[in-house]
Amino acid sequence: MTSDNLARLDGRSTRSGKLEQLGTAALLLSWLLLNWTTLNWLIQTAQEISLFNQAMLLAGVALLVIQGVRHRQQFRVSTVPILRWGPLLLLVSSAIGTIVTRWVLILEQVPIVLALLSAYGLLGLFLDSATWRKGLPIGAAIALILPFGVQFTSGLGFPARILTAHVVEFLLKTWNVAALSSEDIIVLDTGIAQVDFPCSGLRSLWTGTLFLLTVTWLERRRFGLRWLMVFVANLGILAFANVARVLTMVLLVQVWNQPALADMLHMPLGVIAFIAACGFTLGLLRWVPRSQAAQSRGDRDDSKLISNSTFPFLLAACLLALTLVPHPPAPTVPDVTKLHWSIAAQLQTIPLTPVEQRFFATHPGVVVHKQRFDYQGSTGSILLVASPSLQVHHAPELCLIGSGFHLDHIAPQQFAAGPLTRWLSLNDKTHTAVYWFQSPNQTTGDFLTRFWQEASRQQSSWTLVSILFDQFHSADDPTLQVLVADIYRSLGQTLQKS
Repeated sequence: MTSDNLARLDGRSTRSGKLEQLGTAALLLSWLLLNWTTLNWLIQTAQEISLFNQAMLLAGVALLVIQGVRHRQQFRVSTVPILRWGPLLLLVSSAIGTIVTRWVLILEQVPIVLALLSAYGLLGLFLDSATWRKGLPIGAAIALILPFGVQFTSGLGFPARILTAHVVEFLLKTWNVAALSSEDIIVLDTGIAQVDFPCSGLRSLWTGTLFLLTVTWLERRRFGLRWLMVFVANLGILAFANVARVLTMVLLVQVWNQPALADMLHMPLGVIAFIAACGFTLGLLRWVPRSQAAQSRGDRDDSKLISNSTFPFLLAACLLALTLVPHPPAPTVPDVTKLHWSIAAQLQTIPLTPVEQRFFATHPGVVVHKQRFDYQGSTGSILLVASPSLQVHHAPELCLIGSGFHLDHIAPQQFAAGPLTRWLSLNDKTHTAVYWFQSPNQTTGDFLTRFWQEASRQQSSWTLVSILFDQFHSADDPTLQVLVADIYRSLGQTLQKS
């Protein structure tokens, strides 16, 4: 071979190497552009958590880095992406899922999970197949730990408490125990049961999922249809165990009047229920076959389907195409300060209490308006809270109880004018309250309905209407009916204009 031929081969090799590096850079940049908004939320949220949680997060990252350095000889890393169908499927499906969830769900943690899973799929294009499959449970565990670890009490935690309260309410009614769930409380004739964050069941679902992933990795169980069925069964068992625990607590405290016994059994019941659920899951996991340690020839041969210089550019083009999908429009918040009453009521704008001012100040974009009214001798106050976020809205009975009112009775009430509300009797029938949530196309007094309508983007902007009367009015009182009907119609007109 002449020197000219050698020079040509060296030139082609140099150009090919530069082209592969350019393709790798294009692929990484396109993935970063696609997930920038999601990762930015994660970074900002991580900065707001406590110092202890930040230290734990950094310790976890440091542990992964140390383990990677210690076992670096076991990793066969390619400097350019290689077509492997497993990582490619995870990367593309997670990327598409991230776009879809932006339009169908308002839950920040779900896009984060998908973005982290797509990151592990991207990593699999540079790792050998055997190492990537072995670390898949760890990658899935990290994808679950990060989004819910940095902001655990929001997102799914609140609706989990609401759903738990509704399920317990349904079970109590089947046993002829009168109960009504409102936000994360259960109202019975004997008192109010609070379904607080430890009772939501989300932490047990999260920890139980990590347990399943850890055992899957330790026992080298194969991911597939059987494992997916075990995963779904695991979630169902954990949810059932938590509902049974909350139901037992409510029965002990509110029905059988045994608060001391409930305090004694609260923690043991939770631990026993979780251990029992994990035991069932461990037994079901035996049904899942173990994965093969040897790498198949197909995993080595599939990289030849598309050349290394072409594959990263094609994949980068696909990811960049997904970045062109627009984000859903931000919900509009109506200006409820300009609500016009049609009835001849004397109105006076009143300031928020210091507690209300501090609470609403932490949520930008919220429009709050409070008025004092006098209509035909019936007096009281009305609070309007227009917000695109569920975190701002609350069950008014909790605020009333916190302000010193005694809750006699609460019931759903369908008014002739249209709104489905909640009617409350207070302080031995000396005061009355009515509240509901209103969107341009729907009204409800139920928190779970309001949450699902927002989370599924069916109704994205809601206004809380909370009316407190200085007198007692039955649900069919004509004065009450006229006031509710007028506010409902006036707010409906404002919402339609926004």
